[in-house]
Amino acid sequence: MGIIRTTFLTGLWGVTGGVASVGVGMAYLAASTSLIDLTKDDPIFKSKTYAKYNPKGNPALQDVVTKRIPLSKIRPDLRDNEQALTLEFCRGVWSRWGFWTQSKLHERYDKPPGTENYLWKVSDLAVAKYETGLKFSNHFEVVNNEGNEIAVRCGGSPLEPGLRNSDGLVVISAKIDRDAQQAEFSLKSALFSSAAPFVEGAGHPIPPKIEFMHRWYVRMLVQSGIGKVKS
Repeated sequence: MGIIRTTFLTGLWGVTGGVASVGVGMAYLAASTSLIDLTKDDPIFKSKTYAKYNPKGNPALQDVVTKRIPLSKIRPDLRDNEQALTLEFCRGVWSRWGFWTQSKLHERYDKPPGTENYLWKVSDLAVAKYETGLKFSNHFEVVNNEGNEIAVRCGGSPLEPGLRNSDGLVVISAKIDRDAQQAEFSLKSALFSSAAPFVEGAGHPIPPKIEFMHRWYVRMLVQSGIGKVKS
């Protein structure tokens, strides 16, 4: 929990450049991003990827953060290509201030043998293609890339390819709305225990304190990621 808490607090300071309080950072994130629970009919739950990594259909902490910005504020080279926009947004999520602290902590304290070929530096994550099979920071693996939607498995280590007590998926995408002249960015997450037995009516396994920090952390990742696509 120490890594999560440190990442959370450091990220909130990063929201306002370190010149404002954590409370101000949270207020800014709440005003600039939208977070809602995913509904049961969301496409993520009907995907082959979700069925593969949560085959028992165990309950998940599931939400989506979205942010819309005018196309005029997007880099010109990204305004007409959803795949390029999604890739650059994904690069921003994992290479900028939102993820920087977590990546550094994992590199220093959580780098076991067998992970030498993983990506550890945010400078590498900033230019990666996020092709299926890419592993980074010992807790993330790209498990599907459809161009305008990139799915990353999270939770346990890629060294554990089977079912895990701590498991989850993060799905990153960007869409261009020509009529509204806006781009919409989204980060969906579903956190679950794929190894646990299925229990009818059970809730998700995420402790309340971790759930609280998660819901702010995903907002930070989106806000941070947007910086890489803006003009």
